[in-house]
Amino acid sequence: MQRKRHKEKLYNEVMSEKPLIAVTGASGLLGRPLMSLLDFDSRFQVRGAAFSRAKGGLDKVDLLDESATAAWLDEIKPSALVHLAAERRPDVYAENPEAAESLNIIATESLARLCAEREIPILFLSTNYVFDGTAPPYHPDDAPNPLNAYGKSKLAGEKAMIGASAENRILRVPMLYGPSDNLSESSVTVILRDFLDTDGPVPLDARQTRYPAYTPDVAAAIVGLLPGLMDGNLPGPRLHFCPEESYTKRDMGAVLAECVGINPGRAAADERPPSGAPRPKDVRLACPHMEALGLIKTTPFREAVKSVLEGIEEKGGLE
Repeated sequence: MQRKRHKEKLYNEVMSEKPLIAVTGASGLLGRPLMSLLDFDSRFQVRGAAFSRAKGGLDKVDLLDESATAAWLDEIKPSALVHLAAERRPDVYAENPEAAESLNIIATESLARLCAEREIPILFLSTNYVFDGTAPPYHPDDAPNPLNAYGKSKLAGEKAMIGASAENRILRVPMLYGPSDNLSESSVTVILRDFLDTDGPVPLDARQTRYPAYTPDVAAAIVGLLPGLMDGNLPGPRLHFCPEESYTKRDMGAVLAECVGINPGRAAADERPPSGAPRPKDVRLACPHMEALGLIKTTPFREAVKSVLEGIEEKGGLE
């Protein structure tokens, strides 16, 4: 018994020396692989926050409640925070702008202020949709010009982060896909739903160029940034992560269909302007800082999305 207590004491002493990383949006598409990587990284401790899907050891925190958020920060005392929580779907944002702005702007401004008061540096996840898509590739210091409310809200979040502390950093990424229970969680995998629900041609946008990013790859890049974030040694304040592979929705649809044994020829090119919130035509991101840090490591799209679809199928998500 005495030996066991001694081991527990040594373990607690070691753990107390490790920096604690806080993650908001920890139950989300990117939050899950990030939490998994941090859980298994011996350099860090991690605490994740979620709200509607707070389970499995995650802290339930309403980021719209400033006093509750402050209490959470004071309880866990993180060395750094990764802010992922957001409404990231442009069409949903356009349909319910008040609710989306509460999370994307008001809660982000509040979190930036609370962390600055506690000297907690933040890595804030933003989007390539802060650009208008007319002059790619976009470098970190190029002037933003978002076309839709979602892009404008993320730009507002960027300004709040940079205004609150010089230690904060912005990481802009393109559209995301990754391990999930169903097709609907990502705007990449949801494309397959039309192939499963119909038998004929599936018209898909062939005008806009996209750069789908695999969430485990993005999560690994975030983990790679954390030591520099805590030490104040990162370039910035804006950083870009973007795969080199480019696809239209029509291209992605053909790959998705082929992965599950559906004729990829059913993916038909639709040259009409897409409905819903306006989207930029090509927002490829130039990534000089991340490339210099050796943090642009990406899994080929076909390989990664096939793995994602196999995982969804195992969970019954293709039915």
